[in-house]
Amino acid sequence: MILTLTSIPIAETFGMVGRDVRLQEIIETIRHAAPSEASVLIEGERGTGKQLIAAAFHAQSHRRSGPFIHVNCAAISPELIEAELFASIEAANGGTLLLEEIAEIPCHLQSQFFRVLREHKFRFGDDRESDVNFRVVVTTTRNPKELLENEVLSKDLYFCLSTIKIKVPPLRERADDIPLITRHFLKRFNAQYHRTIRGISQETLFHLLRYDWPGNIRELESVIERAVLSCSSKVLVPECLPEELQSKERVNRTIVIPPLVPIEEIEREAIVQTLARTSGNVKLSAQILHYPRPTFYRKLKKFGIKVERDGPGLRENSQRWPNFPHPNASLKSDCDSL
Repeated sequence: MILTLTSIPIAETFGMVGRDVRLQEIIETIRHAAPSEASVLIEGERGTGKQLIAAAFHAQSHRRSGPFIHVNCAAISPELIEAELFASIEAANGGTLLLEEIAEIPCHLQSQFFRVLREHKFRFGDDRESDVNFRVVVTTTRNPKELLENEVLSKDLYFCLSTIKIKVPPLRERADDIPLITRHFLKRFNAQYHRTIRGISQETLFHLLRYDWPGNIRELESVIERAVLSCSSKVLVPECLPEELQSKERVNRTIVIPPLVPIEEIEREAIVQTLARTSGNVKLSAQILHYPRPTFYRKLKKFGIKVERDGPGLRENSQRWPNFPHPNASLKSDCDSL
């Protein structure tokens, strides 16, 4: 089976692609909090999209017409970080300052930075002081709790920076979003490199779902770009993927089924969750579950499942079993068995 570019609906907001519940919560936080002046702390692994979230906070704020200054504190030598930090503060006046890896700022500079945030004043040398007006968004790949316990990050600065706290889930915990993100990158790189790849094979998709993605979305982006450039067919096949993604070994995943649940209830729940993931796409859901279309319709009628495109009812029904495995785990296991 081939999954075409049009068979998987894309859900994109603020440049972020996916239907994962945690991603939707982040999007709602941006909608509600971006217009405020509150500082933002974004925690997450490398490649999870922290910069994109920071840019969304700026773009949806009243400061959108002002500068968006981006500084990676981990990439600046200790000798230059003080000059770079305060030059960035000056440049960000009227806009937003994004500081990546905030814990890399030395302790003595943290106290100075905290004073700037508290007083909204910036001293240039010994004799010139100016008012500054900027919003600060910071990111870290490290656990903030450990940073505080190890006194790497001062408590005063942490509480000043973390009015809004966001934790970005890694891609391996968003397996349901991998087809959506893959399609997004396919469309982009088709246009960028004037290619006409119309989809990906089912086997290729399952390789993508099995992989743990240590580099997260940034790694998936690189993999799809390389695949688009190297693929000689109109469909991405496993041979287009890097060697580390081509392993055919089955991943040992466990689905925890609640005790004393009849097989028909398990089957119904699998159908409901698959329909929720595909936004009510009956054709795609039947393909994923390996049902012939007429059989799938009979199952819908038998179980009393009403299908609505993007229907919230499907998502609510999938929460009836509190002990049922997370949708990410079940999708991976479903795909492994196809």
